[in-house]
Amino acid sequence: MKNDNMFMPAPPVEYGKEDKFYYTISDSCVMCGRCIAECPVNAVIECGGAVRIDTETCIDCGICSAVCPAGAAQRVPFVRESIAADEIDIEKCFFNAGCALNLYKPDTASGMLDFLRENFGDVRPHNICCRHDPELPAGAVIINNCAGCDRRFRSLYSGIDTISFWEVADSIEGIRLPDYGGIIMSVHDSCGYRHKPQVHKAVRSLLKKMNIEIIEAEFHGTESVCCGDNCFGHVSNAEVSARIAMRAAGFPCDNVVVYCIGCERAMGEAGKIPYYLPDLLLGKSGRHNTDSLVEYHDKLDLYIESH
Repeated sequence: MKNDNMFMPAPPVEYGKEDKFYYTISDSCVMCGRCIAECPVNAVIECGGAVRIDTETCIDCGICSAVCPAGAAQRVPFVRESIAADEIDIEKCFFNAGCALNLYKPDTASGMLDFLRENFGDVRPHNICCRHDPELPAGAVIINNCAGCDRRFRSLYSGIDTISFWEVADSIEGIRLPDYGGIIMSVHDSCGYRHKPQVHKAVRSLLKKMNIEIIEAEFHGTESVCCGDNCFGHVSNAEVSARIAMRAAGFPCDNVVVYCIGCERAMGEAGKIPYYLPDLLLGKSGRHNTDSLVEYHDKLDLYIESH
């Protein structure tokens, strides 16, 4: 069932605190207990004859909404706006591809920067991990490729604005993009961008411009559910794989567009054919990440520590 919450502006960012959101349980709950059993972080609890979610523990993965038979598990209705592309001071504009993309597809990261420089302006590279001080001046804007980077840069560090690469690319008039001849795909939206519907709109606009036909999954856009990767470390590795398989089974197409390296790996593990959106945009035929779950996270942790 779809969320009946309306969109509303999110509360102001509390700088120094990661800008995380959460799910809630509405009055339509039928007390079946499925959300309690499936929550990877035990954030859903029964208390006083009702089910509620500990908002501090919730990781906003959306799994509870996917298993709820009554549509009672719902995202909070908040929307976090991006800085507008035409309000960016190009003198203080940087592109950060994110650790996973730099690690696994450095050529794609370089291609995205070149794309921005050719079509948008003299954007400078920025490769400091979002978990470390970005060392940027007040008023800086980070064009990002990763939902985690977007969330952390805009909230952990004062004076930094963010916008996704997809919003910027879609704002450029007259850009020439590859034509994929009407190929049919589904889209897996990164759960970290759930509260930025403007990103979902830009992604679909770009896919349309590339002549890609979309058949949506039940859970997409603001209602998207985590691919399962965010459950790593919270449940057994076998359970993570089971959740990945469950998410993959919800896509009506074997071809699935993704715009997160972790999602790309997960969909490939589950037998889908993942098409990484940056590669599509650049006309690249890059292979998807085939590392195991543990290999992926071990490599990423080491990369994050050194960047």
